[in-house]
Amino acid sequence: MKQNKKKDNNNLKKDKTPNTKKEKVEKSYFSVTRKRRNKQLMIIVPAVLVLIAIMAYAVTVYSENLQKPNLKFGPLGSEHVHAAFAVKINGEKLNFSQPQYQVRSKYIHVENNDGNTLHRHATRVPVGEFFRSVGMNVTNNCFTLENKTSYCSNGTSNLEFYVNGNKTNSIANYVLKDNDRILIVYGNKNEMETQQDLDALRLTKIKK
Repeated sequence: MKQNKKKDNNNLKKDKTPNTKKEKVEKSYFSVTRKRRNKQLMIIVPAVLVLIAIMAYAVTVYSENLQKPNLKFGPLGSEHVHAAFAVKINGEKLNFSQPQYQVRSKYIHVENNDGNTLHRHATRVPVGEFFRSVGMNVTNNCFTLENKTSYCSNGTSNLEFYVNGNKTNSIANYVLKDNDRILIVYGNKNEMETQQDLDALRLTKIKK
């Protein structure tokens, strides 16, 4: 009986040994595989994140440059028109060549440190849109600066608009044409002073 028990114990030991080795091999295999997978993830995940960031940036840039029509204006780039303009308030000409006025709207703007040429880059964009883009406003009776100071017609000092030398009652909704000359003037002026301003504007170089 004792011999049988010894044999049985030996058999149990023999049975356990292979299983233990097998479990160790399996654990070792899964451990190596897991480590390898983790290393791969450490490489793949950052690469995917970088790719997503690049794609997001590309989509943003592409969207910004799409020539989609504005709700009020035509598609950006549908026209490229240039005109000379000047705004004089009580004898002082506003200086639109200053940095804060440069390219404030994609649709109509001044650019390249120039303050005398308006560039219109889409159909149906009125002159008033330019002034709105730089924080100013123009109506039939008042011109308002970005500091909210308004100059309104009062019978003594008046706001006047001229397009190619011809007086007009309104300018805000006027869509400038190529080589137009637009003058906005406020003050107590006589015909001679007005003519001098128009002559100066006529001689202004339109930069294209």
